[in-house]
Amino acid sequence: MEEARSPRRARRRAWRPWALLGGMVVLSGGGGVLAASSISALEARNAQLEQEANESEARVAELQALRVSMERRLRVLEQQQQGATSLPGDLRKARELGTQMVRRETARLNLTAKLKEELTRGDAWLDAIGTEALRLELSERLLFEPGQSNLTPRGTEVLARAGAVLAAVEGHTVEVAAHTDELPVPAEAETEGTSWELSTARAATVVRALHEGPARLAQERLSATGHASFRPVVPSDSPVNRLRNRRVTLMLRPLPEAVPAPATPPSPPAAAPALQASKKTAQR
Repeated sequence: MEEARSPRRARRRAWRPWALLGGMVVLSGGGGVLAASSISALEARNAQLEQEANESEARVAELQALRVSMERRLRVLEQQQQGATSLPGDLRKARELGTQMVRRETARLNLTAKLKEELTRGDAWLDAIGTEALRLELSERLLFEPGQSNLTPRGTEVLARAGAVLAAVEGHTVEVAAHTDELPVPAEAETEGTSWELSTARAATVVRALHEGPARLAQERLSATGHASFRPVVPSDSPVNRLRNRRVTLMLRPLPEAVPAPATPPSPPAAAPALQASKKTAQR
């Protein structure tokens, strides 16, 4: 029995070297596969890094071009600013004119809303005088009885509405001018003097109403003028036209610029005592 086991041991010993050799071959093959996959991964990573480097270089070039463009734009803006600051008075004046136009346009829209009924019926007229002023005209029958200078209740109410809008326009005056027509006043009518006196009295009445009424316009912003019949807007050849000419005009204008007072020339300085003494010595 011992002899039967000996041949089997001998055969196992004979196969052992070959098994070891096969294992080594298998291991070496697996290592090659792993090595090949590692090399492929490294090559892929290297390609990715090269691509990222190229993209970074392109981005850097783009940023440099953007920086150059921004520097150029900044220089242009600085030059423009230097040119603008060389004319501060003109720029300030242009800005103020624009502000005044906006204020008058706002007043025009507000007056259109406040006096919608009167404008529609033809008892009021509203228009802009170029870019310099805003003109509101109110018919005589809207404010006064014929030949009278006292406001009617309706006239007082209309001026309250219009005055509230005009008072809100900063930096502007309100010039009030009253007009009549050329027809002589009938002797039996109770009038207040001549057409000159009537128109002047009506202008003063409107100014007083704007100052003392709800609007509370400052006196320095108001002026009153009577023109009698000498500034008609249409020929006075019909009752309708004569009614159109009998009106009160409220002109909204910017405040005139203040004129600086002339500078007082300085008085010559008194001579110093030492200088006076030297002059006396020279005379001797």
